[in-house]
Amino acid sequence: MKENYNMTYIYDGTLEGLFTCVFRCYEDKYIPGAVITGMTLTPCAHIFTDKVKAARVRRGIYSKMGAASANIIFKAFLSDFEDKELAIIRFIVYGMKAGERVNGDLAHPDVARIREIFRAVNREANLTAERMTFSIIGDVMVSIIEPSHNVLPLIVKHFTNRFPNEEIFIYDKIHKLGVTWAHNKVTYREIEHFEPDPADEEEETYRKLWKIFYDTIEIKERHNPRLRDQNMPIRHRRKF
Repeated sequence: MKENYNMTYIYDGTLEGLFTCVFRCYEDKYIPGAVITGMTLTPCAHIFTDKVKAARVRRGIYSKMGAASANIIFKAFLSDFEDKELAIIRFIVYGMKAGERVNGDLAHPDVARIREIFRAVNREANLTAERMTFSIIGDVMVSIIEPSHNVLPLIVKHFTNRFPNEEIFIYDKIHKLGVTWAHNKVTYREIEHFEPDPADEEEETYRKLWKIFYDTIEIKERHNPRLRDQNMPIRHRRKF
């Protein structure tokens, strides 16, 4: 499929909206030069989400490219890379021709790029889940995260499985997204700003104990801020 570098698609930022853009590519018989959610002064087409068309694209992905490709596309969509939309569209267009062997064709630039994005999201999800800390606010386990990509949908199941009987609230400060686990139900909400209630006396005691433990086990002669920042980036150790 040829590319029309002078055309920009504008969509609503949802995965269904992006799948509608894929459908439009086949109608227009070209891949646009950009796919964005904002405004542009260049020639553009507003692609309004069509659930029927999006469903056809989704079924095509599963039937021709396989479930593994669908998983890659979903995780790539959660990334914050500016080129993720075009990368996904190019991967789908190529995958519809190549079939399930598409994931092994690492020499193809469209496959290589989508795999790179996929790995970055997976890595961020793992790092975030491993390094998260919770505080007890009232009767709720609360955590605030600042991930490089929108990995909240990928990590929430890990904690609901570990603490099935607890009430949990995780807030992604970067993507303004919160998730609540209560009464065996997961609920997502867009939240512009979240400020937790002050910690109670017991929680403050545990925080002080942790700081004492951290300061006690540190070997002062081996204090290495650069290595610490490499192993535990600042965004993973900020506290509320």
